[in-house]
Amino acid sequence: MKIIAVMNQKGGVGKTTTTINLAASLATHKKRVLLVDADLQGNATASLGLLPNKQGSVLCDLFAILTSQCTFKQALLQRPVHFGTKRGVLDVVPATIALSGFDQLVRALPNKQILLKQMLHDLRDYDYVLIDCPPSLGVLTINALVAAHEILIPVQPEFFGLQGLSQILDTVALLQGSLNPQLKICGVLCTRYNRRRIHQEVASCLHDKFGKTVFATRIAENIALAEAPSYGKTIFEYDAQSAGAYDYDVLCREMLSREIHHESSQATQKQNNQKRV
Repeated sequence: MKIIAVMNQKGGVGKTTTTINLAASLATHKKRVLLVDADLQGNATASLGLLPNKQGSVLCDLFAILTSQCTFKQALLQRPVHFGTKRGVLDVVPATIALSGFDQLVRALPNKQILLKQMLHDLRDYDYVLIDCPPSLGVLTINALVAAHEILIPVQPEFFGLQGLSQILDTVALLQGSLNPQLKICGVLCTRYNRRRIHQEVASCLHDKFGKTVFATRIAENIALAEAPSYGKTIFEYDAQSAGAYDYDVLCREMLSREIHHESSQATQKQNNQKRV
């Protein structure tokens, strides 16, 4: 199981859009996917047209799980997804506005930074867990980064987007030295991209700094991506012929291809090590 935190401390970069559409695409590629909505605004939950379950007077969302008011199974929602003839099911841990009180509620707890990691620790039913993080560096975001194996960083290719990226790198370095030594960046993704000169220049800067970590896929600016959440649909359900649907499907394929290449490289290295012995 691979846990990926989708994070950028700068808002408006397509973080939630990337989380829900990448998760949906992975599900239609027959991967077992869990989406955890850890954003205080619950945008991923709303964008999928979902409402949390209710147990008595308690809304079962991520906040309720982390504060032991309900169980993971009670909160879990299943969302069928499709892209043309391809079908899949996306499991979702929803969020509500209650998450806005999380930092305040847990600030005195000694284990406040590992609550999400503990929640995900015993899960074995998924190939991928995608966490939609808040656009801020509070306790909940730290929880997501401590729980994650990798970070996917959506970046709008503009000057201020580069500034936000440097803050994320500082945070990653800090966590690598303390709470999560194995944390790494799985990819930097250009979002809301067009062919303006500034976008091309920033994309070039990203490649110079991060090399192959930058996804070759770029998510083009596309009105359908902005419209789909208001209908509670993924881009594939809202407009399967749109540039946005094409881009996120290509991104999914690129991620899966990277995974295969990585596994192949590891197998080759293991064989070489055995031959030396």
